[in-house]
Amino acid sequence: MNPESVWIFLGLLFLGGAIGFYAARRPRPSTIGAERVRGNYLAGVNFLVNEQPDRALEAFLRAAELDGDTVETHFALGSLYRRRGEVDRAIRIHQNIVTRETLEPEQRGQASFALAQDYLRAGLLDRAEKILEPLTASGPHRMAAMRHLMRIYEQQHDWLRAIEVFRELDKSGKSPQEDAIAHYFCELAEEAHELRNLDEAKAYLRAARAERRRFPRGALVRTDIAIEQRDVALAERLLASVMTQDAALAIEVLPRLMRLARAAGADGDAVAARLVAARPDAGSEVAFAAILSDALDFAPLEQLVRAFIAQDEIISGLVRAIGRDPATLDSRAVREVAVVLRRLAATTPRYRCARCGFSSINHFWQCPGCKSWDSQRPLLRFDLVAGLERGHPPA
Repeated sequence: MNPESVWIFLGLLFLGGAIGFYAARRPRPSTIGAERVRGNYLAGVNFLVNEQPDRALEAFLRAAELDGDTVETHFALGSLYRRRGEVDRAIRIHQNIVTRETLEPEQRGQASFALAQDYLRAGLLDRAEKILEPLTASGPHRMAAMRHLMRIYEQQHDWLRAIEVFRELDKSGKSPQEDAIAHYFCELAEEAHELRNLDEAKAYLRAARAERRRFPRGALVRTDIAIEQRDVALAERLLASVMTQDAALAIEVLPRLMRLARAAGADGDAVAARLVAARPDAGSEVAFAAILSDALDFAPLEQLVRAFIAQDEIISGLVRAIGRDPATLDSRAVREVAVVLRRLAATTPRYRCARCGFSSINHFWQCPGCKSWDSQRPLLRFDLVAGLERGHPPA
């Protein structure tokens, strides 16, 4: 029996014991009814002994259904079903509890919250939302209900309602990540930007800045607007500020820098050089981002990529294997190496969450795995072995 089965067995045995003990000790008006409860309990134990946990669960559930007062046993069974992934059964149990007319208010709140958790597990967000909203008014589940609601609004991209819930949690001293609300405003700004409502987008960005003054994501969104409005000086200043705050975000900065440098025309090299100078210690981050962004049109970036190739032991070793000196590659050779690295990187993860380890090719401000903000960090090395093992990506 594997470890998971052992825990399931022990959990079922505990629940079965609770039902059997209650059936034996509680006075009943009907001896036949008591015998039926004990019969189902014994059948459940027999199924456990014979390693038939599914049938044991059914037997224990029948025993609980025959005794209408064993509400806590119902809760335990429903929770166990949910943990085992049998959400439909958990929903049925908790729905039966909620519909009881004689239920105490505290138990009704507990049953409602458990049912909302079942719906969340099943992906039925609209049903969970309807149950959770009344629970946020008061009661022991108020804080947890608000946190669940906030996650629902995040998934639905209902950022304004997510902000409302965040404010309530903040008042209670139970706010989640402090930067979450700034991200909500940035999400709203990006939506307004896509709809060409630039004044509205700027207003949301100001709100984000009020929450956190030095906020890289807000600066990047504002950069997009500045480039479109041909405000080169502002865009350059914003990109430099992002690099100063977090060099790892070079991978987000470089595509914008390319647009900005091309818009600057003959001054493009100077624009690129000033950005590199903003973080002289971030040569590897900028070079890595330049390779992935195909940003070798400007001399300062090409020089950083050449240095990156020469300094990386594996890449430089491969270059030497074909009879070339990594330190003296001409522009054409640098571009050819960059193309190979970019194609290999297209098939391997580029980002990893610092909290849960979730890996992805694309960047997410909010980790899809653990839902934390700003936790995804770029992997600043090319995994050549993994890239080759995955085969040749399309050109």
